[in-house]
Amino acid sequence: MRSYAEILKDKINRRKFIEEAEIMAPRRRPKRVGMKPTLGTLFAARNKRLAIREAALRRAQIVITYQKTTTNETKKYIVAPYSYRYRMLKVGRRKMLFAYDMKDRHIKGFALRNIRRAAITERKFVPKWVVEIV
Repeated sequence: MRSYAEILKDKINRRKFIEEAEIMAPRRRPKRVGMKPTLGTLFAARNKRLAIREAALRRAQIVITYQKTTTNETKKYIVAPYSYRYRMLKVGRRKMLFAYDMKDRHIKGFALRNIRRAAITERKFVPKWVVEIV
C-alpha cells in the first residue's frame, strides 16, 4: 500500500485512498481496561482533520456532526472553517475548530474531539476573514 504523500504526488482520488486505508487500518486498543474506543480506527481522527483542511483549502462549506459535552446532544452544523486554536475549557485544554455557522451567522467554536463526522459540501463560501487552516 502506498503512502498518502505518494498519492498526492500522483493526483489520484484522495477520498478513495482514505476509504481503503480506513478499511485496512488496525483497530485501536482501549486506553483503560473495560473502555471501548470512541473514535474507531486510527484514521478516524485524521479523516476529520483532512476533511476540514480540504474544505478550507477549497473554500467549501462542511457539515459537521457535533456532540455537545454538557448535554451529550448530537447536532449537525453547516459551517465555513476558519482556524484551529487551543482553549482552556472546564474539562481541560482542547484543540478547537473555529468556524462560521451559516444558520446562526456567527463564529462558533467546536472541540475537535467532539466532532463525530465532517463532510465536505459543494457549496462555496467567500471568506470574511483570513482562513488560517492550511
